Amino acid sequence: MVRYYIRKNQPPSSRRSMVYSAILVMLAVSSKLVPDGDLRNRFFVSAFSASPTDASASSTKPLTGAASSKTKRIAIVGAGAVGSYYGGRLWEGVRSQEDTHVVFHLRNENYNHCIEHGIDVSSYHGDFSIPAEELSAFPTTEEMAKSVDSAKGDGGNSGGTFDWVVCALKSTSVSELYLFCMRFHYNFNTTGAVCSFLNNNCTNNRQLDEVPKLIEPLLSPETRVLVIMNGLIEDDLKEMMRTQRERKGLEGLGCKAIYGGMALICSNRLSPGKISHTYGGKLVCGVAYSADANDDSGQWVESDKQAILDLFEPVTPVPFEFDPNLRRGRWWKNVWNLPFSGISVSMGGITVDRIVNDESLRKLAYKVIDETIAVANADLIKHGCSEDELLGEETPTKFDLGDMLL
Repeated sequence: MVRYYIRKNQPPSSRRSMVYSAILVMLAVSSKLVPDGDLRNRFFVSAFSASPTDASASSTKPLTGAASSKTKRIAIVGAGAVGSYYGGRLWEGVRSQEDTHVVFHLRNENYNHCIEHGIDVSSYHGDFSIPAEELSAFPTTEEMAKSVDSAKGDGGNSGGTFDWVVCALKSTSVSELYLFCMRFHYNFNTTGAVCSFLNNNCTNNRQLDEVPKLIEPLLSPETRVLVIMNGLIEDDLKEMMRTQRERKGLEGLGCKAIYGGMALICSNRLSPGKISHTYGGKLVCGVAYSADANDDSGQWVESDKQAILDLFEPVTPVPFEFDPNLRRGRWWKNVWNLPFSGISVSMGGITVDRIVNDESLRKLAYKVIDETIAVANADLIKHGCSEDELLGEETPTKFDLGDMLL
């Protein structure tokens, strides 16, 4: 089955995406943790179709003037299909607030185009544009830091700092998934071939490796970081940030809190500065690290929750939800990512509606969903979750394939 779905003519990067489906098809067949009945139906499309809650500054101009000690500064790092959409919605939501500034980090041709023509987003929740004359964008995060009023941190940064850093780079890291699959293989006596495949082909951490260095100039001890990236990445990211600071003789992570974000969205960058948002848009976030809780294992205090609720309160086109258990939220997102990303790529880039309306592909998707839940629940139990916290029991949003059936 794996050979059939992973086409030999696909490039390595495409085959890498499909491996997620292959992993779960091969790993969980022996597990007794698959939920009874059709609980997989609780994890599908309705989260993506959730309705909204009712819904001349040049690119290098410093953010001074109206700025004050109470000015809120929001940095968007990685303004591609996802970053431009959520960053653009944040900009749209606070546009009329003189004390709030949204600044974009754009690179290469994307930067060159946007400073001349702005950012245009076509969205089924309503089109919007950021005109070039209102867009604050920079090609490096060092220049972003210099654009704001000087705000000294604890010695771990230079230049200005931001209240929020929203990072939306693509994540290609599967290192933690590989390690967990190895443990799962030994515990349930499944095939070890998939673990070898992961080890040889899928341990690309390049984008995640970039994050600590990219965001460091923007941080202060009061900065909150939201990372909208796929995968179980938080432990790796925190370790990278801690190591980077230790090399400078500094302790801690250098920020107030780190959040993980799960974007339930279908969005594509058609060309530089051109974003097409065709489905979904809900954002689910949880806490990975809290300085106030003095803990980096996911414990948080009420002010951490309130801070991110306040950030998205004016962004009415984005349905927002806070998940008290980030690890469970990450696995919940994988219930969508693992079947559909893999099947879509392996079948030549077909869309989700075609998968859902093809009987054989739909059956495969259902199987991977069941097995994703099995692996997720094994991991959640390993990390101390109680039975009522497992997927399939109290997941707040239900998925229903019927939404896409013709």
